[in-house]
Amino acid sequence: MKVLINYTLSFFSTQKSCARQDTGFQSSRRRSTQFHNHPILHFLFFTFYFLLHTTSQAQTSTQKLLYGNVFNQDGENLIAATVQWEGTTIGTITDMNGDFWLPKMEATANLEISYVGFDPVLIEMFPHEDTAYIKIEGITDLVEVEITGQGTDNYTSTLDPINLERIGSGELKKAACCSLAESFETNGAIDVMQQDAITSAKEIQMLGLRGVYSQLLMEKRPTYTGLAQPLALDYIPGTWVSGIQISKGTSTVQNGPQAMTGQINTELVKPFQDKPFFLNLFGSTVERGEINLHANKEWDEKWSSGVLLHGSTTQGEFDKNNDSFQDQPTKETLNGLFRTFYRGENIRSQINLQVIRDERESGQLLPSDIQDPSDYYRIRQFNRRADLFGKIGFLGFDKPGTSIGFIYNASWHETDNVFGRTYYRGEQQRLYAHLMYATILGTTDHKLNLGVNYQYDDVEEFLDEADFSRKEIMPGVYAEYVYAGPSGFGLIAGLRADHHNQFGTFVTPRVNLKYNFNENSIIRVSGGRGVRSAQVLAENLSMLATNQPFVILEKLEMEDAWNVGLNLTKNFQFLGRKAGFVADFYRTDFQNQIVADRETEHKEIVFYNLNGRSYSNSMLLLTTWEAFDGFNIKLAYKYNDVQTTYHPPYLNRSERLQQRPLTTTHRGLAAIDYKTKDDNWMFNTNMQFVGSMQFAHQGHLNASVPNAEHFEGSSPAYVLVNAQVTRRFKKWEIYMGGENLTNYTQENAIIDPQNPFGEYFDAMQVYAPLVGARGYVGVRLWIE
Repeated sequence: MKVLINYTLSFFSTQKSCARQDTGFQSSRRRSTQFHNHPILHFLFFTFYFLLHTTSQAQTSTQKLLYGNVFNQDGENLIAATVQWEGTTIGTITDMNGDFWLPKMEATANLEISYVGFDPVLIEMFPHEDTAYIKIEGITDLVEVEITGQGTDNYTSTLDPINLERIGSGELKKAACCSLAESFETNGAIDVMQQDAITSAKEIQMLGLRGVYSQLLMEKRPTYTGLAQPLALDYIPGTWVSGIQISKGTSTVQNGPQAMTGQINTELVKPFQDKPFFLNLFGSTVERGEINLHANKEWDEKWSSGVLLHGSTTQGEFDKNNDSFQDQPTKETLNGLFRTFYRGENIRSQINLQVIRDERESGQLLPSDIQDPSDYYRIRQFNRRADLFGKIGFLGFDKPGTSIGFIYNASWHETDNVFGRTYYRGEQQRLYAHLMYATILGTTDHKLNLGVNYQYDDVEEFLDEADFSRKEIMPGVYAEYVYAGPSGFGLIAGLRADHHNQFGTFVTPRVNLKYNFNENSIIRVSGGRGVRSAQVLAENLSMLATNQPFVILEKLEMEDAWNVGLNLTKNFQFLGRKAGFVADFYRTDFQNQIVADRETEHKEIVFYNLNGRSYSNSMLLLTTWEAFDGFNIKLAYKYNDVQTTYHPPYLNRSERLQQRPLTTTHRGLAAIDYKTKDDNWMFNTNMQFVGSMQFAHQGHLNASVPNAEHFEGSSPAYVLVNAQVTRRFKKWEIYMGGENLTNYTQENAIIDPQNPFGEYFDAMQVYAPLVGARGYVGVRLWIE
């Protein structure tokens, strides 16, 4: 028997409730499914599919299943909605098509449906019902993922075996969030640090380690690798983002072997979900301006297209710490993305074209009567990029939960850089392909994912006259088993093998285990391996902001690490209000790491393979509490212990295991948010505590070197405060705020700034902001 259930999510209700409507739903109803993550070329995978399909059909199951689909009043499927039998740990999450399968109950039971930020609802299900189409009213804008009920835009599932944190675009609106680089100000898991005192390029840190050890994905596709890595976070404008998923630890094997500390997946707005017209204007007191324009069109019920445009500029040239260097670069960025989607009954596809032009300049301020610019230290960076990517998928199998798909990406990136009198340039052509197959084994308790990955990188790279050009080719295969049974136990076990044309074959196992004590409490354990090919120049580009040459002492091997982790997540009531607690403990052990050693040699930066131990221990404690309707508090504390052995080969130096420079041991976050019941006003503030950091060893400096005394030992701890107010109207909203309201800056950020071509010049020792308190204002306009 098939059932159509309509339910309107209550924005402010505090009680669970049951709802049911007429059950006369016609079997011929065509569900408005959508496909984001499993594209297809069926004929390429026919043999693979045939063998697996034959095997799975040979299995018989006595377990009866309830099939369901969750969608909103516009027919758009709700992704990652939690579906669970009340009072049990038997539950699941809707897939990319809004579908779910659950074991049926022998007696009448309540099915609990919850969606991030809304109160859960209960739906009574009878034993004879085997199909439920659940219509959720009250969510009309999936692109914005507006959280308009009690709850938060930032949550961790208590069902998923992977420690996955989801961030909705409503969370991103709590700060300026002009790009992905500024999207983690209210997040306890990820830190964003400035790389140097001149370029202002930012880099994330996860589990205490650099962002290169976490894998950046865009809609489940590895992106902005190689030459694009230094400015990757600036290439994703904030308004383009519909949601971010942060998985901690080694996570899944499906996207490649590179992730060591986690994966960060960014989902972009879709033309069939986004508003037909959206405009965002932004300006700040440091002469920074930005415009974002979205234009979308649904041609019919299957075809839709969209254009996303971004333009930004920073023109403020100032030097408030009087070291003769600009406190921020001037820059101009143009970024455009064209998207077309096809959503047929059984075929889903999309094709995307993105182009980027980014130019920035910084360094010493030039006097008006300049005679010879070459006497001044200037940095110029020019990047151009084009990306063609998409997905094709087939969903028309008779067997539930079965799909086959293909993800592809072809990209070109060109970079030209001048750091004083050092020249760095490169060109990269990249191909990426991912062929995948997913099915269930007997029942929906057992799922199997199989796939093939291929990546090809043709890189021309030069540092002055030194040629670092190379070709890297790495095909790989994987198998991943998923178990989610009624006992509360869950398992994701994956194994992949990859062959690198330079480094040989690598086998990467990963496992994620979870156990639910009840529907509100979960413990997770994870472990696995990650391997990656280090991009020495691109990943250390900011080190060119010194006069120390790069010296590679030996052939550099693949970086190789094992990560193990433990997570505890608990939802509970505190003083009668919703609260949550998360505790993470992770350790990353490197078997090999490319060490960028600034500690050993007097006048050079040496690179070599790890010769000793290198590890990271990371702990996160986070709690959230809804003190009253619309008023939420988040508190987080993070501890990082990051140690590396500095022991270069061929040099007569002693072995030293020491803390990684410019990595803080202690960090804290406090965020307070309030939204009025009518959603017209939103107030957001956050405070970040950044503990002291150890400077890179400067034993060769003496008191006569300008500013040398400021880089001995460790940096001071400090606090940053940001705040924002948003006023929402029917079809537009205005927001204004302030960043670094404590006006804390690093007054001395450069060693020997008056002698930028001398042997002691160093702009790499940055631990705090260089720009003080600043304000901003923005406007968002849209047409429904």
